[in-house]
Amino acid sequence: MNKIRLTNITNNEIFTYSTILIKGFVDIHDESNIILKHYSNNGKQLAESRWSVNKNKFKIIIELKIGDNMLVFKFANEVLHTKLVYRQRVTNYTVCPVYVICADHDGRFQAPVDHDNSVQNACTKITLCSKLIQMLTAEKMYEKGFGKKTFKVEKECRIIKSSLTRRTVFNMHPEKLWEYIARELTAGQNSKTQKYLAFLSCTYWDGQNLHGHVALGGGGLALFGTGCLYTWPSKLEEVLPCFMNMAKVDTGTLLDDSCFRGNFGGCFSTTLGSVWHELGHTFDLGHSKYGIMGRGFDNVHLIFTLDNKNIAQEIKPANKGYIICIENYSNTINMKDDMSNNNNTTENETIDEYDSKHIICWSMGCASILSFHKWFNDFKEENNNEHKIDYVAKRNLLTSRNGLRVVQLRREDGLVMHSWEFVKNNNKRTFILPVQLANNGITIIAEDSYGNILKYLL
Repeated sequence: MNKIRLTNITNNEIFTYSTILIKGFVDIHDESNIILKHYSNNGKQLAESRWSVNKNKFKIIIELKIGDNMLVFKFANEVLHTKLVYRQRVTNYTVCPVYVICADHDGRFQAPVDHDNSVQNACTKITLCSKLIQMLTAEKMYEKGFGKKTFKVEKECRIIKSSLTRRTVFNMHPEKLWEYIARELTAGQNSKTQKYLAFLSCTYWDGQNLHGHVALGGGGLALFGTGCLYTWPSKLEEVLPCFMNMAKVDTGTLLDDSCFRGNFGGCFSTTLGSVWHELGHTFDLGHSKYGIMGRGFDNVHLIFTLDNKNIAQEIKPANKGYIICIENYSNTINMKDDMSNNNNTTENETIDEYDSKHIICWSMGCASILSFHKWFNDFKEENNNEHKIDYVAKRNLLTSRNGLRVVQLRREDGLVMHSWEFVKNNNKRTFILPVQLANNGITIIAEDSYGNILKYLL
């Protein structure tokens, strides 16, 4: 038996996204690195990289090429050959990365003096991290038992010149700013099949106050400031070093949005996780008591790193945080405290122990919604708009000829109070909301087998 084992991929596995995470272990006690050689189908070597092994475990991030990808892993005297296939999804439902530049701004984001803060580099960072979020979504769906389903990211980051000036942006309420940018992005566009992941170039920290900052997601737009874009990688090989960058943030000149961790790596982890969280809202997800749609997103670095250390030893804040943070991620809610009333899927047994322990995951309700969502499937168009979901308020009755898959009751703040999933039953055509629960929320969310979604205000 080969002493190099891969735990989250299989030989000849087909991927619909290009940036992937490979996890595995070696049954050899050796302190050397594992070597990965990446070949095309015709035998041309595309890349060679070395990765640390910690307590016999390793994690590798690579970029697949379209078609067959031949991988050769070497550790000590052991060699493992694996083939992975990358086939792009053919779908009109996409996520488009966008860089929004104010009318009177040159597009350069705030950064240290020696950092490339050009528009081009901003777009490079945004595109790369959009693909990381695409991969993270797939990995967490896989761990929840739904396969590596994820959304499609458009290849290029669009640059949009807004009609708003910096001063106007600085004085706008975040929700009003979100609404304005949403209108600008969707004007003349087929917004029914596109969601926008947009970043404002003009975010500015003056040493005491933050201007032009927003972190809001919903509908067809997730919108963010760029106050910590300086901590994000521009190349795939920079991802791990950026997470592990313990350089302290000079808060006199730069924004520290690290959940009180005070370093570059903490800023990258928190802000990338926040983007992931807000993008989740555009896919109709509510808040959960744990995980990605709770506060689990602060510790995204744990998915990539091996040493199982919190990069942010708690530092008491001198100033308020711009994302409300949990005090200590090791004291968060137990994963078993899920609001699901019908957990009938089998979670994948290869979940990384440390990831699982610190609940960087989808709740069952979130994973179920994504599993049947239009952006995660290739439904025929004729199935998408027929026989939608109906709700009869007098009887608390939901009906769908397509079959109900998820029903949720949410509070005003979006927190899911109760969730029912019918992922293995496509004949669930009716659902009666228990009358004793009707007063526990203000909104009913229901999804059918073709990703049609009903939102009903009680």
